[in-house]
Amino acid sequence: MNIRHLLITLLTMTVFLACNKNTVSKIPNLTFIGAPQNIKVNIDEMVITFKIIDGDADLGNDTLSGVYCKDSRYDSIGFIRSDFPAIDSELEDPKKGIVAKCDFFPVPQPTPRFDSLHMALGDTFTYEIYVVDRAGNKSNHITTPQIIILP
Repeated sequence: MNIRHLLITLLTMTVFLACNKNTVSKIPNLTFIGAPQNIKVNIDEMVITFKIIDGDADLGNDTLSGVYCKDSRYDSIGFIRSDFPAIDSELEDPKKGIVAKCDFFPVPQPTPRFDSLHMALGDTFTYEIYVVDRAGNKSNHITTPQIIILP
């Protein structure tokens, strides 16, 4: 009789553990949180805040992974890659995934375009951002509202 109870208990635990899988997508997902509307050149530091969810928690730094950012004023430049900050290995659990708030500082920091009109009156632009994890999964793109660089 005890063996029967033990087998039923083990079967129940196996079914329970099999049903308790991580259902969050392995493709990173970004949600825009905030960015300043105005920044003063050489005074304010630009920071963009977003939430990131990655089902297998494989964000990190290698040749492809990172944060990709594009300034809307410069189509020919394209996206510039920046490294993720170091992530504690204890947080990288593929069974749990990762949910984090990211404060991103674009490199280089934005400045007005170098013509007399923009240098005198300021410049307006947006940033488009996405991330790539170590497996090469590319997230959705987020775009900031318009940002004004004041001289």
